[in-house]
Amino acid sequence: MPKYEWTGEQHAVHVPQVDDEHRALFGLCGDLERALEGAPPGEVESIVDELMARTAEHFAHEERQMRTAGYALYAWHQRQHHAARARITRLERRIRSGDREAAAELLQYLEGWLNDHIAIADRMLGAFLRNHQRQREARAS
Repeated sequence: MPKYEWTGEQHAVHVPQVDDEHRALFGLCGDLERALEGAPPGEVESIVDELMARTAEHFAHEERQMRTAGYALYAWHQRQHHAARARITRLERRIRSGDREAAAELLQYLEGWLNDHIAIADRMLGAFLRNHQRQREARAS
């Protein structure tokens, strides 16, 4: 299996929009890995731009869902997002200055972080959101 491939068995949190967002992040990581094998710097930076934007959108989306649903572990989960944002932003600055090694470091970091974060924090959130939705549906009927 390729390093940056989303699989339902390993990565699904069973919240369709979140799974779609995760799938897109894994796809961008794969694109960046391929670009580092010889693409011009502009292409690498373009992929990094898209990865940064999609990551920011995804974190904001999850955080809105947590606030809306009253997720008790919101602050813990948000701190994880904040730490990842800070690390990714530092690496992005190095990439912008022409440091291709920083792009490889970004990929290495994201490989571990995405797998760990999804396996624990996002699966916990997914279970909470699914149960929250069931409770809302039960109250409505």
